[in-house]
Amino acid sequence: MIKNVGVIGAGSVGTMLLSYLYHADKEHFYVIARGSRAEKFAQRGVSVNGETIYPQVYSSPKQQIKLDLLIITVKCYSLSQVMEDIRDLIDKETILLPLLNGIMATDRLQRAFPENRVLYGVMLRTDAYRTGHHVYFSTSGEIQFGYADNRVIRPEIQQIYDRLREAGINARIYEDMRRIQWRKWLSNTGGSQAAVEVGVECGYFDQVDEIVDLIRLCMDEILQLAKAEHVNLTEKDRDEMLAFLLKYPAHKKMSMLQDVEAGRPIEIDEYAGTVVELGKKHGIPTPVNHVIYLAVKAREKVDSMKKHI
Repeated sequence: MIKNVGVIGAGSVGTMLLSYLYHADKEHFYVIARGSRAEKFAQRGVSVNGETIYPQVYSSPKQQIKLDLLIITVKCYSLSQVMEDIRDLIDKETILLPLLNGIMATDRLQRAFPENRVLYGVMLRTDAYRTGHHVYFSTSGEIQFGYADNRVIRPEIQQIYDRLREAGINARIYEDMRRIQWRKWLSNTGGSQAAVEVGVECGYFDQVDEIVDLIRLCMDEILQLAKAEHVNLTEKDRDEMLAFLLKYPAHKKMSMLQDVEAGRPIEIDEYAGTVVELGKKHGIPTPVNHVIYLAVKAREKVDSMKKHI
């Protein structure tokens, strides 16, 4: 039975989700945070769509809280620290549901917590965004989750689905969650990296042929990797995800571009970096993603050097 639910990671997506879970059942919902972050949550709460809420904070094993489900919504570069933060706050019965970008989070968590059930999950189509300490959204999007193979839906997956839906969160279980996860990675790697390289909102995607070509070239390298990794990703998936990007609202900015403009760290290692590493693993050339990786990394280092001049 899924009773106690926690969320770790109070960015735009995490804050949006915790607002739903808090309002649905605040007695059995917790924000996971330690140290100064826990103090900030306790003191100022969380601001969502102009409302300030004060969810329970789980920060110490002394609280003796048994989490049945932990939803992880941090950035990929924070996952290593998060795994250490949660190690003594969960037990082997806690189900872990990462909603991170990229394709590596489930494997990393499973290696760190071999006795736990670790799911695949993606978050799509939310317009949640953060301004300072405030998060706003009008569209909650959809959580797509499950084990790699969900042709037979296991009881715990159905229970999580029911709990999310009862909280008002759109959720969907797909038969092949690896394919679904790679589809989002295909879209993010192509769209986000092109947006950062050119520095434009999504409205320019379908107006500039060179942007479309750049996105497609990034995606084509992932298609080759999918074959080597035995993921059922096809040219049809590429075309559908490209069409999806070209229909984005004109004013929308890809999340990685938002991070660049806000001076926040970006997830280039989870996009082009992972493409390059898998290419080396399988002996598959990935020149487009490699060039983008080098360019973005160089820009990050130069910006850091300028700040210290």
